Amino acid sequence: MNFALKLDFSKTAIFALTLASAIPCAAWLQPAFAQISAQGGQLDQASSDSIEDALNIWEKRLSQEGLILLGYYTGFADGNFGQASRNGIASYQRDHSRAATGMLSPLDALELSKAALDVRKQLQWHSLDNSKAGLTISYPAGLLTERQDNNLGGETLEARNGSISLKTARFPNSDTTQLDNLFQTLAVDQGSTITYQLKRRNWFIVTGKSGDRNFYSRFEQRGNEIRGYDLAWNDDKNDKLVQNISVLISNGFYPFGDDSADGEPSYPTLAKLADLASAQDNDSKQASQNAPSDSSGAPEQSQQEQSQQADTSSETPTKRLSDDKDGVTEQKDNALPPPTDGKLITTDGKGLRFVYHYFPPQDSNFNYAYQWAVDTHLFSNIPEIDGLDGLFVTPRPLHYVTRQCGTINAFYNKENGAVFLCYEMIDSLLQMGQALSKGASDPKALTIEFVRDNLRFILLHESGHALIDLLDLPAVGREEDSVDQLAAVMLLSHVNDSESKNDIARVLQLASIWFKVNSQSTNTQDVAAFADEHSLDAQRYFNLLCMIYGLDPNDNGAIVDNGMLPKERAARCPDEASKINRSWARLLLPHFSPRFAPKSDNDNAGNQQNTSSAQQPTAGGNPLEWDRNSNPFGK
Repeated sequence: MNFALKLDFSKTAIFALTLASAIPCAAWLQPAFAQISAQGGQLDQASSDSIEDALNIWEKRLSQEGLILLGYYTGFADGNFGQASRNGIASYQRDHSRAATGMLSPLDALELSKAALDVRKQLQWHSLDNSKAGLTISYPAGLLTERQDNNLGGETLEARNGSISLKTARFPNSDTTQLDNLFQTLAVDQGSTITYQLKRRNWFIVTGKSGDRNFYSRFEQRGNEIRGYDLAWNDDKNDKLVQNISVLISNGFYPFGDDSADGEPSYPTLAKLADLASAQDNDSKQASQNAPSDSSGAPEQSQQEQSQQADTSSETPTKRLSDDKDGVTEQKDNALPPPTDGKLITTDGKGLRFVYHYFPPQDSNFNYAYQWAVDTHLFSNIPEIDGLDGLFVTPRPLHYVTRQCGTINAFYNKENGAVFLCYEMIDSLLQMGQALSKGASDPKALTIEFVRDNLRFILLHESGHALIDLLDLPAVGREEDSVDQLAAVMLLSHVNDSESKNDIARVLQLASIWFKVNSQSTNTQDVAAFADEHSLDAQRYFNLLCMIYGLDPNDNGAIVDNGMLPKERAARCPDEASKINRSWARLLLPHFSPRFAPKSDNDNAGNQQNTSSAQQPTAGGNPLEWDRNSNPFGK
């Protein structure tokens, strides 16, 4: 795993969970909410009144932890709000256009605590069990998956590729000078650059850089025994979160056992805040649902009508991991959780399973897209994604995410191991489909078909990027071209027996139309279009047609006969497509999980059915219309 996590916590976190579900409910502290009660039980986002008097030590620590992870504070999360904490709170407030009082408001506390819990969940944060060194320390188990004894009297925990490591140490029978000697060794080590050091009588912290590695070392002595740890990670321009995590590890370090002076962790005030925020959100939604409908034919109304035409039944059984105001998280119903021992294969012999997240948009104009994605289980009901789930041994689970992005896009982000589909992309496809479907016998159904089939191809394209990254596959050409090819290969592999060859050809037909329409709007005089990592849309259009024709020239011969694909290119397409198909098979074969074995080329031959030739559309009909019984690329 390449530890280059660069999370944007100013937006909804990828692995968001609600504070109400993450923090156990406890007895309400009524005096703590005088300022909220005065607002009629509402959580006033503009309020700058402090909530600190109502927070216990654990809630203050959690808020400081959020400040650390967001880069506003580098001290200890000890629950004591000194000047450094105040400065961090004020900076956070300024960045969120609030009064910079330096005192936690209810909303500040809720957001900061949630940021901390999001990262705990994402990185699988928990205490080291049965520590050989006898110390207590918390660490990101989702990153440091490898564990073995070391020669320092402790253990080494590290990422699979060694990019980050945590070594615990125990030195018994130490005299009074040994801690000083250890400090001097670390602080003046030749070749190291020290960026911070703090020395007290019986403990010290030293941070810096040694070669191409950053490090954070902390040791403490009690009696004749020294215990401590050393955290080291690769120097990387995106290592800010690792530095913040190093502070959190230090905050969760108790060299001689837990400090129980503060009692068991509890979060009653934050739980109450979360309940109020949730109730307020539900009230807003209810008010929206009860509002009079707009009869003026506004675009968002017609978009909702379009989305309601989709089949909302779930073809692939799914289970919801969460369903709340922060969105919906799902997995396939039979998906097993990742093994707790760090292994990459579940007990059923499959690889780590996909996780699907649907986050509500900030702009209500995209609510229809969010609801449609949730209702149709968009990701899990794409046959090829369903087939890929658990098929390969990957170093971490792959996540699929819908969200508002601020741009028309779909992309794979390797830092988060997630395929993102933007609601703006769904909206753009919807508008294009509506324009293309004018004059059709059923324009709404045709629009939805256009959106659904293009999303299928787009998401398979982005899944190709994910596989190249997670499986470390070679890409000797332009990766964008390669994953276009892989998307076509996956579709033409016919993974869903309930779909005919004609159904797959139809998906590819509508995907190729998307490229063709985009190519017509591209300014080929723009040098940037030639410099882009993608081929020109016109090239992608013909490349896709070549794959379709080349893998089944007999059934798709009309692509050439009708002049869609030039004969000069078509002559080479069977060899080209066959080579691409074999190449992807060879690349992917070594990564199959034990549960699965690749099918031979002949496995599906008996299932292929010859179909009648394409029918011409009726007079006045839309050329995109299809009778569902014929191959749109047929002769």
